[in-house]
This record gives sequence, structure tokens and C-alpha cells, in this order.
Amino acid sequence: MKNLIPIKKRFLIFRDEAKGIKRMSKKIARQNIYLDFSKVDFISRSFADELLNIIREKERIEIVNLKPHLEKFLKIVKKTKEKVKF
Repeated sequence: MKNLIPIKKRFLIFRDEAKGIKRMSKKIARQNIYLDFSKVDFISRSFADELLNIIREKERIEIVNLKPHLEKFLKIVKKTKEKVKF
């Protein structure tokens, strides 16, 4: 898979960690980016919120190898974000 970026941290808590992914994605020119979350065991609500903002902004980013409990959590965060549009 081209442009597979392994996320090496097990716990992703802060918005700044998601912003680091955004900075990294800017370095890869106009190609799809696949974030490998196979090593990630926990993401916080704020990290998930920021990550979803980044994915919405940069549609070429996709998450792969996401554990089922994290996938479920991201869906919940996404659903709440859709309800709270201003």
C-alpha cells in the first residue's frame, strides 16, 4: 500500500498529536495517505474529534487496521459531531 504511515503510539490523547498527522500529510504530495492504526489501543475524544476534522478537510487520508473498539468510538464521535453543527 503506497503511503502507509504507521502510527507508533499506543495511546493518542491530545489534539496536537492529530495535528502532527496533518503536518505529516502536507509533506506527501496529492496522493492518498493510509494511517496504520494497528498499534493504537486508545484514542481520546479530543484526539478523535481533531482527527475527524483533518480527515474531513483532507479527503485523501484513510485509516487502516483500526481495532473494532476504536472504530466504534470514532463512529460515535462522528455522529455527535454531525448533531452539533452550528
